[in-house]
Amino acid sequence: MATTVPVSMSVANLDNVKETTPSRIELALNSKENVLAVNKKINTLVPGESQVQRGEREAREKAEAEARVQAEAARVASESASKSSSRSKRVYSDPSSFDGIYQRAQATYGVDWRLLKAVHYVETGCSGSTSKRNPSGATGPMQFIPSTWRAYGVDGNGDGIADITNVEDAIFAAARYLSACGYPNVQKALWGYNPSRAYYNKVMDVAHSLGM
Repeated sequence: MATTVPVSMSVANLDNVKETTPSRIELALNSKENVLAVNKKINTLVPGESQVQRGEREAREKAEAEARVQAEAARVASESASKSSSRSKRVYSDPSSFDGIYQRAQATYGVDWRLLKAVHYVETGCSGSTSKRNPSGATGPMQFIPSTWRAYGVDGNGDGIADITNVEDAIFAAARYLSACGYPNVQKALWGYNPSRAYYNKVMDVAHSLGM
């Protein structure tokens, strides 16, 4: 025959416990005191941290991580800009006359040196090395569009860098480009360089004055 044992029930004091994750109920019988204790067990990830505090901490950690990534990206961009700036500020000792450069470019690509000089004159007045840039983005002594330079740029002076701002590199690149555009068909070659009748006439006037 079963024996009935009178017991009393107590609930553990939870007033000072802050719940951060789902909890569970456990029953425990104290046989000496005939007390059935109902205990609410709390699973916490960080002792004493509420759900609100946890959310704030995770948001803070995420923001700090993003800030570190952004700082690293800014550092890399700054270094890249510094290197680019250093390249654009290279100082060259240009010769007093560029005729020798035109003639070497002619020997390499077959374009009449007087035509190269005429193009140089019309583009920038036969300037030396320069980072001069027009509103359309054409840059340097021979006024190359950067995308065209990437395709036809030449290291004319042998320093290991094809520099759009270097006069020797630019003249060699112009000879290469005029050749690719159709030279010895002068009209076709110049039209590829700048598709303008006025431009063609200006260049040819200068070239003829040089004896071409």
